[in-house]
Amino acid sequence: MMTKYTPKMYAKTLVELISGKQTPIQVKKNIAGFLAFLAKNGDMKKASQIMFLAENVFYKKTGKRKILLEVARKIEKKNLLKDFFQEGDVITEKINPQLIAGIKVMINNDRQLDFSLEKKLNNIFT
Repeated sequence: MMTKYTPKMYAKTLVELISGKQTPIQVKKNIAGFLAFLAKNGDMKKASQIMFLAENVFYKKTGKRKILLEVARKIEKKNLLKDFFQEGDVITEKINPQLIAGIKVMINNDRQLDFSLEKKLNNIFT
């Protein structure tokens, strides 16, 4: 059976269901109803794709950013990067020793800034 809803349509709907001024109980009820609707339509297999898209829609709608900092070692002085962030940004740090030194910054799963020594070495030797 072919579903009539695309993952993008589901994602936009989910964001609408969890946005706005609601109590946590209302949000839980909305999510439960959404999941029941997904199951009824046989679209639970699309859940991870829907969540990925919903996250992107949410950040665009709210103006907030999801920032992934990929570093070779744990950053001790987070305030070094504070001018780069905005209030409301969701920041995650990932340790990747292959970077050797420097940092990679991924913003909203689509823009990447690469200031790693790994990239510089690859540029020199390729």
